Amino acid sequence: MNSKTNGIVNGGTTDIIEQPDPDYIKMFVGQIPRSMDEEQLRVMFEEYGRVHQINVLRDKVTGQMCDKKKTTT
Repeated sequence: MNSKTNGIVNGGTTDIIEQPDPDYIKMFVGQIPRSMDEEQLRVMFEEYGRVHQINVLRDKVTGQMCDKKKTTT
C-alpha cells in the first residue's frame, strides 16, 4: 500500500480505497450550468487532474442546483 491508499478488511479481502494526498485542495466553483450533473462535472474537471469528490449544492425543497439568489431556507 502507498500513502494514497488505505486497506479496509472486508470479509477476508482487503479493499483498497484511494485517498487524496494531504496537500490536495478543495475548490468551490460557481456559475456551473444547471444542466450539468455530477458525472459531467467529473469528466470536465478530470481533464486537469484526479477528482476525489464532487458535492453539488442543491435546494432542499426543489432538489435543483442552488442559485445564490433563489435559495430557499
